[in-house]
Amino acid sequence: MNVNVIDSTCAVCGSVAALMCQRCGEPYCNDVCQRKDWQRHKHFCIIMPPLVSLRSVKPSSVKTSVSVGAQIVRPLSVETSAADSTTKSNVTVTAMEQQLAELTIAKPTVKTGKPTWSEHELPPLKEFFECRVTSMDPNGNIWVLAAANTERLERLSDKMARSMLQKQHCCLQQQNVGDLVCLSLDKKWYRAEILALNENSADLRLIDYGTVVRQALERDIYLPVPRVSEYQAFAFPVKLPTNTGVQPNKTLTLRLLGTKTSEGIQQAQQKPKMIIPLNLPIQMLSVHSEVSVVKVLPAVVALNEPQVLLLQTTVLPNLNVDLNRIMLEKPAEPITDPFPSQGENLKFFLAARTERGYRRAFLIDLLEDMSLFLVYEMDEGRITLTNEVRRIPRELLGHTLRVFAATIKEPQALSITNGDLSIKIQMEQLAGKDMGKVRSAQATLQADSGIKWAVSIQTFVGRVNELGHKYWREPIEQDSLVYITHVVSYAEVCISAIDTLQYADIFKHLKTKCAAFDQSSDVKIGTIVLVICPERGNYRGEASITAVKPDFCTVLNIDTGAEDRVPVQNLRKSCPFLENLPISLRRIKIKTICDIPSSAVPSNSSALHMLANLSAIKTPLRVDFSSHSSSIMDLIDTTVQPSSLMTRMLPMIFMPTAVELTPYKEPTSAVTDAVVPAPHSPPLPPLPPSPPDSPPKKNTAPPADGKIKRYYFDNLQKNLIPLGKNMLILILNASDLQKTGYISACFFENEKAAENFQNLLDMIAESGEQAPSEPNYMPDVGEMCLALFSEDDSWYRGVCLKVSSEKARICYCDYGNVEIVSLDKLKPITSDLAHTIYATKCFISGFDKSKKFKLLEEHLASSNKICCNVLKGPEPNSRLLDIPNIDQILAQETV
Repeated sequence: MNVNVIDSTCAVCGSVAALMCQRCGEPYCNDVCQRKDWQRHKHFCIIMPPLVSLRSVKPSSVKTSVSVGAQIVRPLSVETSAADSTTKSNVTVTAMEQQLAELTIAKPTVKTGKPTWSEHELPPLKEFFECRVTSMDPNGNIWVLAAANTERLERLSDKMARSMLQKQHCCLQQQNVGDLVCLSLDKKWYRAEILALNENSADLRLIDYGTVVRQALERDIYLPVPRVSEYQAFAFPVKLPTNTGVQPNKTLTLRLLGTKTSEGIQQAQQKPKMIIPLNLPIQMLSVHSEVSVVKVLPAVVALNEPQVLLLQTTVLPNLNVDLNRIMLEKPAEPITDPFPSQGENLKFFLAARTERGYRRAFLIDLLEDMSLFLVYEMDEGRITLTNEVRRIPRELLGHTLRVFAATIKEPQALSITNGDLSIKIQMEQLAGKDMGKVRSAQATLQADSGIKWAVSIQTFVGRVNELGHKYWREPIEQDSLVYITHVVSYAEVCISAIDTLQYADIFKHLKTKCAAFDQSSDVKIGTIVLVICPERGNYRGEASITAVKPDFCTVLNIDTGAEDRVPVQNLRKSCPFLENLPISLRRIKIKTICDIPSSAVPSNSSALHMLANLSAIKTPLRVDFSSHSSSIMDLIDTTVQPSSLMTRMLPMIFMPTAVELTPYKEPTSAVTDAVVPAPHSPPLPPLPPSPPDSPPKKNTAPPADGKIKRYYFDNLQKNLIPLGKNMLILILNASDLQKTGYISACFFENEKAAENFQNLLDMIAESGEQAPSEPNYMPDVGEMCLALFSEDDSWYRGVCLKVSSEKARICYCDYGNVEIVSLDKLKPITSDLAHTIYATKCFISGFDKSKKFKLLEEHLASSNKICCNVLKGPEPNSRLLDIPNIDQILAQETV
């Protein structure tokens, strides 16, 4: 066999080869390429021999080099000494030796000259695959990394980190464009190809990501080890018909078409994105016509607002159950798509976690700095606030909306009971239309009693103005928990749901989201505005009068019912968050008290003063409707006796206050006159003299709760676990890890810090025992307090997560436990205990609810300490724990 000298190319760079390895015949263009290839070459040809002139080599004159396992009868020699010439002439080359020699010599001739690392790891053609966009070129090409190769790339990076520990920096002046090097950036190793060499820097492309970086010649650039060059590049460029919506780190589903552009770039197609069908379920309703009313928006004739019903189909009743089951079994899928901007009216759907579990929802608006989302539950007909959203599982995207809107055509409001209802769509009007695109239709709604209503039905995605209404009003029902927002008179007050107390913090953050008005004339009557009030807090309102005073506007607080004159410069334009946030304000009359004529009540009645105090401290009250009217009710306070507000007011209604009272002003609204006396009231007769020993007045003074200084969890300093590798952390609480995916842990820099923490816990327990109880104390949501833990009857610091009339949901912030605590077991916290929080919420990397992480939970609970890598967590003030031996822990537990 003869070697074709003319066709030989260098095994490294592919140039024409004039030299070859003396031992095995590997062709090279010069000794520089031989040295570059030596890390690979030495595995089958050692030691490095000198180079000789390229010539035709006969099989009998070349020493054969074979792979492991081949049997050689007699090794051939290339020595030309006289001592060996006689022996060589007597050697008979067998057929096996000749075949082995031909294979050895022929190996360099089949090389293409293109190293393995310069080729791309491509998925199968014309098959869809998940990938992540790693880089985008200015010419429109995008670099993607297949999701199936993510773990392989991580393992390669770890191998590089171990292999490159003892390596020296390479001299790029001795390298060429197109060579492979290893690059260290941000304590992570990358493979890189040299694109250009400049005087003091080099342009390098990270072949596993596609990103181009410029690096100084003497910084963090190394020669690769042989194993690094044996892997194909994991990232590869593709060309899409359009890059609309594509951005770095976004997850795409693509398939390669098998064709290339003129530049050699693979052409790809993006899989059509599955979306929630927005059409009316016409065919479903034609088979299953039964519906139920989940929400009623009453008609307001003065505002020309029609009566609108939100109807829910009876089909797919287990949709929410399936959604929560899938969410429990699958690992969390964060939303990688960008959220729509304020000006975009996009149908952005997601899975929102509510108090009732996960629900499919449309995004109405969000506050990024609070991680707070205002969403519409598309299958329940509710608008909800949530701070946890995820992607809807693919298997539940194809289901249509279970709730749609029906507008009553009659101008008068009709009373519709939530009995057995059915709907019949007028199909003759939809003849010839594509049922998959129909979003509105005419129909007839029929009750089981036979009454029928003509309705217009349409798809609804959450914005209330699409239904012809200005506000999303939530009704106040029997036993609802409310508080007094504004005192109109001794017999009439405004109330709102206790949940609206959290709106004050929301309005504070909306200041940066809502733009100012350009000029005063832009503020029209009826405009929804955000009022910036540094003294009493921001609030939302409706402009009612604009011509009272120049550059001033009268604004009605739509959450409290109070009015105030506000400078136009303090007003901000509305936004979807402000417009669609539910309103539960209601003006009601107090039972029995409203029957007392105003002429019999003094203008400075003690009962009126008591109402002002209840409004000032926002006392939670339970609604008790009157039997004959929904606008007349009693309010129940379970913390005092008698609990009925009406009963407490009756002995005080005719009793004037003993001292002159300061006119009450609403702290969170802009009320100028809280008490409105009856006009033209006739003069009252003189009061009879009081008896010598008058009974003491009850509940006329503000309770001690009004003087309590409150401390909030968000304002306290957090001593989080520091980021780093091989950190030894202390486990505080690992209960419910299998369900939640996170634990509570802490880290102490030294023994002194641990002693300080223990001393703080002792102070908390002692203070809880000695501090007097506050009978009317009720913590705000997010407020720090002292709570009595039920398991050991000891006092600990806690943060209020949710509060009702009798109980509160408390998180013991120094340990992470959560339990329901009675209000009589809570005490306000003092300033000497409002110190640093050491407990850190820690998520577990690789957590999967489908796996038996209960075993890891038991291991952490028993070990108390663990060594792991600490990364930045997915939530504010949280951490992500990467436990290196987590697989070993689970394996040991399951043995």
